[in-house]
Amino acid sequence: MKRILLIFALIFMTPAWGAEIPDADSAAAKLFAQKCSVCHAMPYPERLDWPHWRHMLGLMRQRMQERGVPEPSKEEWRQIAGYLKSHAR
Repeated sequence: MKRILLIFALIFMTPAWGAEIPDADSAAAKLFAQKCSVCHAMPYPERLDWPHWRHMLGLMRQRMQERGVPEPSKEEWRQIAGYLKSHAR
């Protein structure tokens, strides 16, 4: 019985972070994947709406500064924000 439940969970309950991100081959998606998985699992862009992503980007900038993690350049921030805005729910 446990085995059947495990198989069911693996097949039907794939978490959002396990799914392929939208436009995965685009430069913006690759940048998002590269920069946003350094400290944590890569979030799925459709997980939040744009106002929440904008807030999260500010929080991530703060966390990077607090921890001494190199921040993306201004242009990279723009690309990441644009990518999230276009793929937010």
